[in-house]
Amino acid sequence: MDLTDLRIFREVAETGSFSRAAERLFLAQPTVSHRMAALENAMGAQLFVRSGRGVQLTPAGALYLQYAQAGLESLEQGGRAVSQYLLGRSGSIVLGCATSTANHILPQILRRYVADHPEVDVRVRTGISHDVLDLLLARQVDLALVRLEVHQPGVVSQVVLREPVLLVAPAAHRFSRRQGPLSPADLRGAPFLIYLRQTDYWAQIYGALRQAGADLHLAMELDALEAVHAMALAGLGLAVLPASTVQDDLAKGRLQQLEISGLSLPDRVTSILRRVDTPFVGPVEAVWDQLRAGFAEAPEDPVD
Repeated sequence: MDLTDLRIFREVAETGSFSRAAERLFLAQPTVSHRMAALENAMGAQLFVRSGRGVQLTPAGALYLQYAQAGLESLEQGGRAVSQYLLGRSGSIVLGCATSTANHILPQILRRYVADHPEVDVRVRTGISHDVLDLLLARQVDLALVRLEVHQPGVVSQVVLREPVLLVAPAAHRFSRRQGPLSPADLRGAPFLIYLRQTDYWAQIYGALRQAGADLHLAMELDALEAVHAMALAGLGLAVLPASTVQDDLAKGRLQQLEISGLSLPDRVTSILRRVDTPFVGPVEAVWDQLRAGFAEAPEDPVD
């Protein structure tokens, strides 16, 4: 017994004729007769009463038709569901995301995606970028959105945003009144607000400052860039912050950008990631494309 047998059985039951069922299924009439005889043999029951006027279902055949019809309808619905999934219109996806990206630019992107794909179940897991990468490698998320430029076997990575970072001082700080670039020696002992040193990118930032000879005094370490920003505005120290974070503050004089001779700070990047072995179809492909388009269109994400 296979799906072809069930489809033939249904057609014979509906048409009351082996020959008409054969025509509708583009089969030879002897093939239909042979397969229905084999089906009856497999079931151990007579399913049809054959006469010169065609065939009719026996009570056993009528009972079996209910289940055959339900099974075929379920399988056909399954086929349609898979088609909708492949088109990205149904199914589910788990997205891993750096926490503050999930707080800022991601809602704009997902709002458009969810509106266009109401049948897709979207879940988001957040954390620092390295933890989100670990979730991807452990197959706990389908896609990852991180503040890293990743070059790792088995991972497809695409940078979707590059943004400069700036060294800034509070408006009341003595450096804010200086004209022209500072030397690294000028920064010696200056109170400095830092973001988590264990993250590779920010460790690179602080390493660049030290290498340039800026012997800064650690005033405070914080676990969120929003907090670093707030402390800088409160006058508690110098800070390195993404340009988009401080644009308004620089324009209104609340913060002052500091130029340091011989100091070049690396851009901050945002990347989307997926495993090579993750089928690139359905919601995975659709969300990947939505993220790429969203970062190309949306304002720069202000925080990490």
